[in-house]
Amino acid sequence: MTEKEILEAEKDYSEAKIQHTCVCWFRMTFPKVDRLLFSVPNGGWRGGRAGASMVYEGQVKGVADLILLFPSGGKASLCIEMKVPKRKGSKAGTQSDEQKSWQELVERNGSVYAVCHGIIEFITAVCRYLRVSPAPYIEEALNKYPLYR
Repeated sequence: MTEKEILEAEKDYSEAKIQHTCVCWFRMTFPKVDRLLFSVPNGGWRGGRAGASMVYEGQVKGVADLILLFPSGGKASLCIEMKVPKRKGSKAGTQSDEQKSWQELVERNGSVYAVCHGIIEFITAVCRYLRVSPAPYIEEALNKYPLYR
């Protein structure tokens, strides 16, 4: 597939599907540190009791969807907020106020934060954080896509 074809396909994907694709790519690409990238179960609907329990246990509004707990370039971690591609006339694909506030806190305290709207932006963010060129990884993903479903 071409980059344009992937971007077009991802317009119909849910945030969960895009995130799954990105996590699969990371785990296949960096198997020695694959478990250092993990999701934070902050989103989604929960009943009152479950939601209250999560807050009681330490849930924080606005926390990024994924965290790569691997230091690089003097930074502590890479926090990734996954979003669907932006759509005209819709708030889909944009950060909430809580997410923006959490981003500022994270960046102020030694971590990197990225908002990714698909696999290409995700690969770019991860590779820049790890200080490697994203080009060969993007090319490989284009050749293998949609393997990561």
